Amino acid sequence: MRAFHRLDEIPVHRIPEGTLQLLSGAQSMVFWLEVDAGSHIARHSHPNEQITWLLDGRLDIQIGDDPARSCGPGSVLLIPGSTPHEAWYREKCRIVEFFSPPRLDLFPAAAGNPYGLPEA
Repeated sequence: MRAFHRLDEIPVHRIPEGTLQLLSGAQSMVFWLEVDAGSHIARHSHPNEQITWLLDGRLDIQIGDDPARSCGPGSVLLIPGSTPHEAWYREKCRIVEFFSPPRLDLFPAAAGNPYGLPEA
């Protein structure tokens, strides 16, 4: 497995909410996301611990049973595994998200390809 990668060389995945790039190792995964204003991620949970770092934009997020909070650039969120959460993107957002273990439920090909791409 390669140790060094350049973000501008990591393939872009199109998702309904915008774009995503990912790099996966055996025990963790990172997403670089651009999420369109007006997008909504419905309440869900996953066993993976998640750390979200909001670089640009504004979003509202509800984590667990706490009230939703508004977050802006520089906000860093820790979402424990199996904790329900939901997000509303009020502005276009640039985000970095870390997951441990990797989100193979979303990108099963990441088990064999660090960019989550299926074998050609």
